[in-house]
Amino acid sequence: MSNFPLQLPDHVMAEAKHLAELDGISLNQFLSLLIAERVGELRAIAGIRLRAKRADPAGALAILAQVPDRPPLEDDELPGTH
Repeated sequence: MSNFPLQLPDHVMAEAKHLAELDGISLNQFLSLLIAERVGELRAIAGIRLRAKRADPAGALAILAQVPDRPPLEDDELPGTH
């Protein structure tokens, strides 16, 4: 576990305390959860960007071009299109 001195504007601290209280958790746990969620979100976005750089749109379109042009199979229709 690591410690980090954090300075927050008074209004942000007050809101964080209020939200932590509403969730029934400590301010420390509340802030730790927020940071962990954001770190995970940024990590996921970075992974998606890496995968997008490797994408082959022409290859994907070539694969989609092989799909036969026919009505969908029974029970595979979009809702409301029967």
